[in-house]
Amino acid sequence: MADEPAPDWRLLAPHRPLSPGDDAYVARPTGGGDAIATWVNAGGSTILVSGPTGVGKSTELAHAAQALQATRVACLVQVDRMANMHRLDADALMRHVAARLVTFVRDEVGLSLSRKLAFAATGTPSSLDILLGTKLGSQERVQASGLSLALAALAEIERVSSQERIALLIDGLEKLLPGPGTREIFDALAQLPESVDLIVVIPWHAAFGGGTESILRAGERLHRVAALDTMGEQGNIAAEFFIRVLARRLRVVDRLPVSMTPLLEIAFMASGGIPRIFLQLMADAGTYARAKRGAGWPVRDDLSEAIADQEASFRRALLPGDTQAIMAVQHTDGRELDLERRVRLLAQGILLERTWNGRVSLEIHPLVTHAVLNPRS
Repeated sequence: MADEPAPDWRLLAPHRPLSPGDDAYVARPTGGGDAIATWVNAGGSTILVSGPTGVGKSTELAHAAQALQATRVACLVQVDRMANMHRLDADALMRHVAARLVTFVRDEVGLSLSRKLAFAATGTPSSLDILLGTKLGSQERVQASGLSLALAALAEIERVSSQERIALLIDGLEKLLPGPGTREIFDALAQLPESVDLIVVIPWHAAFGGGTESILRAGERLHRVAALDTMGEQGNIAAEFFIRVLARRLRVVDRLPVSMTPLLEIAFMASGGIPRIFLQLMADAGTYARAKRGAGWPVRDDLSEAIADQEASFRRALLPGDTQAIMAVQHTDGRELDLERRVRLLAQGILLERTWNGRVSLEIHPLVTHAVLNPRS
């Protein structure tokens, strides 16, 4: 490995989802952005997206937005990058949606919108105002609710666009906490016109707590982005996918040293099928290699330290009573687990949903197993 050029392990950026059109994207083997786009293009106007932290929901939503551009004005709204999620309310969400819609269609699609709408939605003059040297006084700013601004933006975009439909892909709402504020946010989204396709990432408590009641609209579809299988034929396919993701992000496609293969296999199995954990393990192993030996590529001891760090992170996330609950529901459908605990453990990736012979089974994440069996180590 000494002759191989050393990669910049910071490029893995495990916590950074890819943006629409990013050339580092690798098609997911199952249930990715292409599947979401296909369903929408086929007439499925409302999709709710859920899955554990780090499984790739944001990256797949961004890819779906890119894939839908050919048939729709597809606007990705990354709410968690625009707002404090702990203070977000329905009005603020709709203001963010309106602002993003206006800037997206104006700056990226190239549509011309009214100056008053642009100023009302974004709070800043349009580029045309700046070029003409004109100013819109505060008395001209439309004082409207966030929902009214979003509806006005959608109506004007529908009027001036050559595309027949608009798709709103809303990311970040998985961070919402249970409570009336969250219900009000979904109620506001439900007031958007049926002519707008909605693809929304939702929190686990919404996915499990809604029963048969629609969260947004009748006919909505729940699309779960699940951890990938790590065993059998599907496991082999998933392992190849993870390695392609790593190579693409490191910009070393076709130049991964053969000697790295055993480490990649270990990291893949330790990841539990969650891409972010795989990337984090390899990024940390690469950092250990450079910090301890000044080496460009990690060895087994570096990866072992990275795995120990991730195990410690999972151990800190366990609350009193979790150990007994986890052990009791492993290899079952989890019906005996109280809803609050189940939602939290699934969202954190401590418990993973697997499907065997058409039946859902809960599995303990492989890096949690050591923490469960050795809680004080």
